[in-house]
Amino acid sequence: MGAFDWLLGKKKEEGKSGKEITGGRILAKPFKINLSFTPLRLSANSKNSVNLLIKIKNLTKDPQLVSVDILLPKNALIGFEPTCINKAMEKRTGEVMPDEIKEVSVPIWASTQTTPGTHEIGVTVYAHYIGYEKVLNYMKTKTTLRIV
Repeated sequence: MGAFDWLLGKKKEEGKSGKEITGGRILAKPFKINLSFTPLRLSANSKNSVNLLIKIKNLTKDPQLVSVDILLPKNALIGFEPTCINKAMEKRTGEVMPDEIKEVSVPIWASTQTTPGTHEIGVTVYAHYIGYEKVLNYMKTKTTLRIV
C-alpha cells in the first residue's frame, strides 16, 4: 500500500478479521455469553430456587445450531430439580441467526441441607455442524452462585 493510493482510487479492505477462516467462517469467539441470576442469591437450608439466565449472541455471519451445557459442583447440595440429584444439564436452543440473541433460563434448586457459601458453575456453549452430534466450535465460561 503506497502513499498515493488515495489518488489512484484504491480502497482499503475493511471489516476482515484476522481470526476468521474464509471457507467455513469459524471465528475464535463465535458467541458473546452473558450470565445472570434471578434472584441474585440462593437461600441456604430451605427448598427454593434461582434462575440462571444465559444470553447467547451469535457473532458470526452464518446461522449456528447451538446447545448449552451447565455443570454444577458435585460436592454442593444444589441441583437442577428439587431433589438436587442432577448436576449436569444440556439445553438445545436451536438455530441462532447472525446478531440474534437467544435466552436460556435454567432453574437451580437448593435443599434443606444446603450450606451457605459460594459455588462455581461452568457453562459451555456449543456450535454444532448439521446435527447435535458434531461440534464445530465451543466457548466455556464460569460464574459464581452465592448461597446465604
